Amino acid sequence: MAEKTLIAKVRPDENDPETLLVTCPVVGMADGAPKAGLFLNPFDRVIPIKILNQRYVLRLPRDVQGRVTEVFIPNSYAPVAYGQPLARLDPRAAEAGPDRAGGRAGEGGPADDADQGQLITIEAPSEGIFYRRSSPDSPPYVEVGSEIATGSVLGLVEIMKCFNQITYGGAGLPEKGQVVKILAEDTAEVQFGQTLFQIRPVT
Repeated sequence: MAEKTLIAKVRPDENDPETLLVTCPVVGMADGAPKAGLFLNPFDRVIPIKILNQRYVLRLPRDVQGRVTEVFIPNSYAPVAYGQPLARLDPRAAEAGPDRAGGRAGEGGPADDADQGQLITIEAPSEGIFYRRSSPDSPPYVEVGSEIATGSVLGLVEIMKCFNQITYGGAGLPEKGQVVKILAEDTAEVQFGQTLFQIRPVT
């Protein structure tokens, strides 16, 4: 059975704010553990995980990278809970690593605009159902022409009743931008890595 993609939750460690905790976004069975000392780039595989007999690959978010300095789960088939820490990352190690987050953001679709090469592409963080609004009665998070900044929510992707926010920002991206294209319809099914938005940098 083919493996599907989930995106890990990442937050600063309250006891060591310069490091990040990679946590589980669902309840499931982890099939192994990441190796201490391994450098992980955006979208790199963290662990395989099984949910209701369906296999998934848990990957880092698009704007996170760093070296694994500590592992909190056994390297075996073991249960994991929602929000459970899986590993600690040191993002300072990224200074010596490739800036793949910015590289992925620059990838895009057909060159139909003169400034296509300058557009930032925002991709789906996992497969699932794409939502442009927080509820059916709410306005869309953004429209074509909307001005956005680092941390702005662009939409949601829902998988297994877990909602992953799509936010603007990441290594190498400008602080502000403008939405120039929205490439998926509200409530459409999307695939991991599918282009959802194109953003023009605003200086």
